[in-house]
Amino acid sequence: MPVRFEVTDRWWPTMGTRALDLAEKGVQLSSGEKAEAERERQSRERRLASPPFVRRDQIKLEKSSHRGVYIGDIVSPDIGLATHMLSAEIQHIPPGVHTECHRHGERLVHVMTGTGYSMIDGVRYDWEPGDSIHIKTGVWHQHFNTGSEPANFFVSSAARLLEQMVAYPLVYKGDNFSDVSDDFQPEHPFGLGPQEIVPVDPNEKWNSSVHMNRKERVDALEKRSRESRTMIKWNQAKIERSQHKGDFKVALIEPVLGFDTRLVTLSIHQMPPASYTETHKHEEAVVWIRTGRGYSIIEGERYDWQAGDCMHIQPGVWHQHFNTDPERVSQHLAIMPTPLLEQVASFVGLEVVEEDEPESIPENYTPKLPWEYDYSVPWPKKP
Repeated sequence: MPVRFEVTDRWWPTMGTRALDLAEKGVQLSSGEKAEAERERQSRERRLASPPFVRRDQIKLEKSSHRGVYIGDIVSPDIGLATHMLSAEIQHIPPGVHTECHRHGERLVHVMTGTGYSMIDGVRYDWEPGDSIHIKTGVWHQHFNTGSEPANFFVSSAARLLEQMVAYPLVYKGDNFSDVSDDFQPEHPFGLGPQEIVPVDPNEKWNSSVHMNRKERVDALEKRSRESRTMIKWNQAKIERSQHKGDFKVALIEPVLGFDTRLVTLSIHQMPPASYTETHKHEEAVVWIRTGRGYSIIEGERYDWQAGDCMHIQPGVWHQHFNTDPERVSQHLAIMPTPLLEQVASFVGLEVVEEDEPESIPENYTPKLPWEYDYSVPWPKKP
């Protein structure tokens, strides 16, 4: 369950930021902490050099390796953005063209122009502008533009993060290994003596409860994914007041709507004419200007925007949005890695409570690794 916390003077969002902070204060660090501090320093330099906006005239459609698809990179390292997790691009399919059938990691698709359908896991989903589609992890799919106009998708994902996490499946080659007799009793690792092995799988001698449970969890996740929602039509979207204060939120691909999105979410933030939000900060986010014009204050700097521009908000950066049009709303597509962070970073960083009188280490103390001690193993233990 997520842990609620308040940011204090003794809190750091990552171990790297703590290491760099302490290094700058002259605190003694281990070799590993020094390396963390250096990685954070380099990362900070990249973030500072990373532009917070991609202008619409920077986005160029190029023919890609995917049959029938042109891609316009928006949030990508190749245009100088220091993105940690998120990626965004425009995918363009000419009239009457369809893609090849393919599958990959999770993607969120928002239809901007065009009409057609997608075959996803054997089911047909017809789409038109304003619809949003959840492409689930590993699901076969194919897009068809059946209209007379080009189809343009705004596609977002956590591709940058997944590049660092190679989820390679467990595969056995099928060659020989050293088998033992069925009645072989291995020694207990903590001195309880030889142990009788009780089979956990009646169909497979070499298996464990750990591996069987892992398969059960994977099967349960796949079942949950299959039964979850795949698409939301434009006329099913509901508008509500936002926690941001000053704007309204339209959830598109969110768990609350029945989507089993594991990494990122997609929603629209809509600002009334001549309005502005409360200043706030959060995790990394991509904000694409769908309609309208205005400006944002990011870390004290003003950046004007119009429809087609895209903001890349770095983690923990103060920002505030202003709609300067006195008559029209502005709409912003927001992509955030909220589901991912809820699972893997419910309490982020490190927080320290400073003791009034911390215990001091004797000056003549020499630390030793476990195998450097001369001691007898306190085994066998009694059950």
